[in-house]
Amino acid sequence: MKEKIQKNIWAKTDYSLILLIFILCVFGLFILYSATAYTDAVAHAGNAFYTVAKQGIFTAAAFLVMFAVSRIDYHILVKYAKYAYPLAVILGIAVLFFGKEVNGQKRWFALGPLSFQPAEFAKIVLILCLAAVTERLYHLLKSYWILLWIGCITLPVFLPVVSANLSSGIIIFSIAGIMAFVCSHKRGIFVVGGVSGMVGIVILYQTGILEKILDAYQMDRIYAWQQPEAYASTNGFQTLQGLYAIGAGGIFGRGLGESIQKMGYLPEAQNDMIFSIICEELGLFGAALLIGIFLLLIWRFMIIASEALDFTGMMIVTGVMAHISIQVLLNIAVVTNTIPNTGISLPFISYGGSSIMFLMIEMGIVLNIYSQSKRAH
Repeated sequence: MKEKIQKNIWAKTDYSLILLIFILCVFGLFILYSATAYTDAVAHAGNAFYTVAKQGIFTAAAFLVMFAVSRIDYHILVKYAKYAYPLAVILGIAVLFFGKEVNGQKRWFALGPLSFQPAEFAKIVLILCLAAVTERLYHLLKSYWILLWIGCITLPVFLPVVSANLSSGIIIFSIAGIMAFVCSHKRGIFVVGGVSGMVGIVILYQTGILEKILDAYQMDRIYAWQQPEAYASTNGFQTLQGLYAIGAGGIFGRGLGESIQKMGYLPEAQNDMIFSIICEELGLFGAALLIGIFLLLIWRFMIIASEALDFTGMMIVTGVMAHISIQVLLNIAVVTNTIPNTGISLPFISYGGSSIMFLMIEMGIVLNIYSQSKRAH
């Protein structure tokens, strides 16, 4: 009987999704080693595996967590999300006062050798809470009231996060926006709101009001985005080095491990700018291949969402899909200087223990939703 139950569990596992996640993580470890081997060898007495070994341990642990979470009924997580919600808000505020300062910003809690970013926790909690609320208020989906409810739930999480980390704030806002767009029947307001927002930003910038709203360092990033060569020694330095790497890669790249920019020229080569190293070493072909894998992952999320057991499951997968797709899009946009530099990591690829752990928790929840879906049965 026990063997039969075990077979049932594995029969309801989405191996396609697991394979895509595995490919991304393994590729990430390979490119991370390539990006850090030289600087690690210099900084850690010849140990070229210092960074990739740490990330490998985090990734292996994250896979175990993913499989553990995939065996927890997502309805239980949704039920208890309301208790995690105030914790997410409190942590978001607390990090502003007690967080570890990195590059002038307090975004992390330092726990000995480990670091924890409350924004990552907030993303998962927000997705679960919005899924629960939209399920409960299903009768309001044809009215504007559902948008008001989503806004009221999002703002207490969004405001502390955006105060400490603009990029994470943008992602949280985008997650809520996409989930609202999917569940609401009043989609015309999103077009009006999007156009109005862009026009408003242009007006604020042209009139100089934006300079009074944003911090000086944020305005400097906007100026560096517009003319990176004019800020080549300051805010535009990272952008220019990243663009040099992309240009040097050409169609097929210099070859894996042959990047020049990783030799200490490109800041944060292992984090926000790792896509530049991919372009330099593997060229446009390698970058397009990676984007293709991410698109397959998004497509898989869409399939799982469409076949979810209930509305709650569909909305959770929608939220996870929004998180991954927006973060990938913004990272590539930053690296290619399409938008101002906001410091966004590339999911499954960039270095970061807490990042990969929370990503895998999300993947575990999606796997559980699949296990209860129509196709799995």
